Order: sequence, then structure tokens, then C-alpha cells
Amino acid sequence: MSSLFRMLLVYDGTAESQAALSRCSQLSLALSAAVDVVSVVDPAGANAHSAGMLSDLAYSRLEEFARHTLQTAIGKLADSGVTAHGYLTFGRTADAVSRHAANFNSDIVVVGHRTQKGFLRWLGERPVHLDLAERLRGSTIVTVTLPSA
Repeated sequence: MSSLFRMLLVYDGTAESQAALSRCSQLSLALSAAVDVVSVVDPAGANAHSAGMLSDLAYSRLEEFARHTLQTAIGKLADSGVTAHGYLTFGRTADAVSRHAANFNSDIVVVGHRTQKGFLRWLGERPVHLDLAERLRGSTIVTVTLPSA
């Protein structure tokens, strides 16, 4: 069976990305879509959070964690009856996802999002889905948030 759609799931193991995985699974089954899962290692972001002191050991632990997270996502999709291919990429999340979506002609990109509140809304980084919406012309961006408590 050939797929009419190609989906890309951005997965990092957070509760938001787990909700995105669930939505991606539902969409994939409904649309008979092929699924790629991408997990991004952002050494520049991690280095900034560690005040420029990211060691080789810490870098390898980031990569190891991302590989484990990627395998977890592929396993959860398989449990739902979805066959997925996993990719580990490096760089800023918006850059890496945009590059992957363009190279693999992704029709739908599914990403989890945490709504920021208060000062974090103004001080935090720009949400990835906004950058992706500007960069990925012709792709549908599905942003999944957690229900409010």
C-alpha cells in the first residue's frame, strides 16, 4: 500500500511530545500515512544552559538520551500499529526539523507545545511551531497541547 501522506513527528519525550505522538498515531492510521520520527540534539542550546561548559561526556549523554527517546517513540507507534522510521538530527530544533521535512517531503508535521504563562511567555524562546509555520510552505503543522488542568 502506498502512502498518500508523509508525516513527521518531532519527539523529545516530554508530556507534550507524547500527546503529539498519540495524535500522530491517530492521523497516520486514518490517513494511511508514512511516519518519520525525528529527535533533535541541540548542543548549542544545551551549551547555553550550561554557561558554555558542556563537556564531551555531557554531549555524548545528550546524544544517548535522544537515541533512547527516539526508540521509545518508535516502539509506542509500533504498539499502535504504525510503522515509523526514526532519525536523530543535530542543531537547533526549528532548523533540523525544517531540513528534514524538506528533504523527505513531509506533508504533515506534528509537534507538541507547552503554553507558557506569565513572564515566561515574554522571556522564553519563540515556540518551534511558529518558526516551522514560516519555513515549511506547503506542509501542514499540527500543534498539540496538553489539556488545561
